[in-house]
Amino acid sequence: MSDQLPDWVTFPERDWTRITPAEAGLDPEKFQAFVADLNVCGAAFGGEDHSGENYGAVITRGGYLVHTWGDRHYRHHTASVGKAFMWPLLCFAVADGLIDPDEPINRYWAGEGELSHPHKYLTEGHHKTLTWRHLIGPKRESLHYGGFPMETGVRWRERRTGLEDADCTPGVVAWATWSGDPFYDLYSHVEPGTVGHYSSAGFWRLGQALTSVWGRDLKDVLQERLFDRIGIPAERWDWLTGDYVKDQKYFYPTIPDSYTYLDPPYQINGNPVRSGPGWVVISASDLARFGHLNATRGTWNGEQILDPAWLRGHSGGNKSGASGESVYYSAMGVVTTAGLAHAHAVEKNSFLPEEVFVGPVRTSSLH
Repeated sequence: MSDQLPDWVTFPERDWTRITPAEAGLDPEKFQAFVADLNVCGAAFGGEDHSGENYGAVITRGGYLVHTWGDRHYRHHTASVGKAFMWPLLCFAVADGLIDPDEPINRYWAGEGELSHPHKYLTEGHHKTLTWRHLIGPKRESLHYGGFPMETGVRWRERRTGLEDADCTPGVVAWATWSGDPFYDLYSHVEPGTVGHYSSAGFWRLGQALTSVWGRDLKDVLQERLFDRIGIPAERWDWLTGDYVKDQKYFYPTIPDSYTYLDPPYQINGNPVRSGPGWVVISASDLARFGHLNATRGTWNGEQILDPAWLRGHSGGNKSGASGESVYYSAMGVVTTAGLAHAHAVEKNSFLPEEVFVGPVRTSSLH
């Protein structure tokens, strides 16, 4: 495939331009039949209440809005979708020469005197070989290789990883040392690079290390280097801090004490540590902008904003997600919406079935 975008691909300005499925190069009857078969509604993960219009989802193609559900401007924290934004932060750090992603993190930040226990210092134990790339994981996997075993604090106390439904692994994984205290157990339990395991806990450590490297609030870096350039103003989104999330006993109402593993430091050099595991507060309409950036392989209005090697979508456990694919140039943004199952990390699979696409966007009818 040529790296050059088709001439019918555009980019939204202040808001998306809405077009019909036919104008979007979709078969109208097949598209409507596909939509009619879906049961789309607000999600209820962890006891969250997204009834009424408290949810939103957006499908775009070629930079145009094609279909929505719920309220596309509704904003809510999007669980693990925030992991997708850690990739650009690493990308910019590499591009600026701040880090080498394959070097041990302790060359840049070791956490000595800041982390809660000496066994957590990145100069100790298995951390000695822990790299940035171990924590972020391979681009084409939803696994991380830093050796951090846990997903939620309350499940760890119950001698569970918190991922039983996802990977059918009951109990604590064999390679982890379990004390029953998720705060104490937030460290690399196995040689980095040897075991792939989805871990929000590892992303918390990544967020701390990146905050130290940048010497800035990561929200400000993301705004300046990415969101300003794709048309998401600062007042339209937020990124919860780990310090805030850890104190919310009923962050998810039916999963109390979910994130008790979030350990200090909560500020580094005066900058708050944003939650690397996720919890970006944003709308489906704006998530779809990031999805469109994925579809265009990091290009926006003729400018290469991101190296596509550091660009991917992500799903959130509370039925949120952002994705875009570069075959049909479709993109998706989803906030707390049930009934739209999709592997948002994919690069070449649209949410829409392949038979729906019948041609390019018909730009001649839009002028």
